Amino acid sequence: MLEVGFSRVTITPPLGTPLGGYENRKKNAMGIHDEVSARCMLFKESATNTLIALIVCDLLWITEEFALEIGQIAEKMTRGVVKKENVILHAIHTHSSQRIMGGLEFFYKKVSKPHNVDKGWYIKHGVPYLKRVIASSVYGALYDLQPALIKANISSTEVGHNRRYNDPASQVVDRDLLAMVFLKEDGEIKGENVRGIFYNLANHCVALGEENYLISQDWPYYAHRVLKSTYQLPWNSQIIFGQSTAGNVNPWNCIFDQEVRKRHEAEKVGLQTAADVIRTLRPEDLKTISGVQDEKSTLKLISKKTRVEITDPAKIELFQGFNLTSMGYIIEGKKHYLELPLSIIQINDIIIACVPGEPFSEFGVAIKKEIRGRNENFFPIVLELTMGASGYIIPRDSYNKTKGYEESLAVSSETGYLVVEAIKEMLREL
Repeated sequence: MLEVGFSRVTITPPLGTPLGGYENRKKNAMGIHDEVSARCMLFKESATNTLIALIVCDLLWITEEFALEIGQIAEKMTRGVVKKENVILHAIHTHSSQRIMGGLEFFYKKVSKPHNVDKGWYIKHGVPYLKRVIASSVYGALYDLQPALIKANISSTEVGHNRRYNDPASQVVDRDLLAMVFLKEDGEIKGENVRGIFYNLANHCVALGEENYLISQDWPYYAHRVLKSTYQLPWNSQIIFGQSTAGNVNPWNCIFDQEVRKRHEAEKVGLQTAADVIRTLRPEDLKTISGVQDEKSTLKLISKKTRVEITDPAKIELFQGFNLTSMGYIIEGKKHYLELPLSIIQINDIIIACVPGEPFSEFGVAIKKEIRGRNENFFPIVLELTMGASGYIIPRDSYNKTKGYEESLAVSSETGYLVVEAIKEMLREL
């Protein structure tokens, strides 16, 4: 039997904390538009007593070290019931939440007086507390475990567009929208019967723009507000967004390099996203993934690491000069590598491929093709920025023939292709 537990914890930082994402911000957090959170879905397969936690954080990114420490804390808090290696962390890539690491002076410009009030306080004092708060979401979900009725469907969405306007090699946009609903019993998607809704699509959380100094999930806040109202959800029903491969995908009304945006634009993106999720969750289109009375179920986690060699002297100088080991940079002998942690979670016919960094949609589409090729009944999900932040993952011709922002933060032309091949190999273990 498959059981699922949900939990949400607030991770909103103090005002005055540096915000992540945009390098040109002149101020730190000035207010709170909406609370940022960490939301845990804990899956348990009763026959094997397997437990896997997926924590979705309203953060710009996470590092592998950050994620592993949270797994360790979660294992201690649950007295070993949830193993540290079965805790998977994902960031939705909102550009309006706190930074979780220092040492990025090459990217972020200094905040001007009188707004430089943090002076490293949050990294030193806030982040250790943040890790325990996020880990506590696993503890909460453990005591919320119940038999799961899960239904899912895949449709399409037009809320994102390709922001690489002048790059012929990067024109793919992943239009898939997968939505899952977790119900107490077979019946209406309404009120107390709904334990949670999860949806997955590719769309940068940048609708608020770089001149926003309010802490926020960005456009998902507006989408969740509509979904909660439409389905008349109680306080403890969770709505969870998982970011897909959005390295080259911005909201449809957000033009790259035009970073001054109005709040109502984020609301428009959120409203359209909510409408697409509601359409995807039409009862007649849903397929049952798991039933409350099902005795047999599959719950599996496969994890491995793959490496890409860094041969570009400029990238070696960057990674070595700023000691970017937090991004997976390692040296062995005279060779330089980027090490990428990869995971696949199987929940019956739901297959979640977890990759670090920000892959362009080309690679998300390729991973989904491999998953569907394995079994045409599988529902593929791809989550970027999971268990690590390894920079942009871009196509060969984009890396070799164009120069721009994403290329400067990509370590190799081969990263995406190696990731797809590694996922393909991992799928053979399902």
